[in-house]
Amino acid sequence: MERDEILKMFEGDCSQRIFWVSTCDEMPHLAPVCFVRYMNGRVVVAYNFIKRTARNVEKTGRASVGFAEKGEKGFYGYLVKGKAWIDYSGEFFNEIRNFVEGKTGGRRSPKGALVVEPEEIYSLSPGEGKKRLY
Repeated sequence: MERDEILKMFEGDCSQRIFWVSTCDEMPHLAPVCFVRYMNGRVVVAYNFIKRTARNVEKTGRASVGFAEKGEKGFYGYLVKGKAWIDYSGEFFNEIRNFVEGKTGGRRSPKGALVVEPEEIYSLSPGEGKKRLY
């Protein structure tokens, strides 16, 4: 599968799949997230309730986003690692805000957008062999 095809799978909300964001400061941190978009080559996550995640990203400038689910042929998933930042007012924030507000009927509005610029992409499918794809 091509890089962009994989990254486009990072589109959705909790009705389709659950995504996880991983960061690290003194201790690793993992948070489930619901609203994710693929935009301009980056994975964009709604900053609704991920306060510690946002704080870690602001400190380290790094994050990972992944998902795994059961498909027709068994489990599969992907993990993206890379540089990260929080957009509080720009194009990424506006896009994720519109997405979240549209999906929730205006009941939720994110504080910001966690933007991950992919540097590495891994397969999370079970089995032996090479996991790093890009």
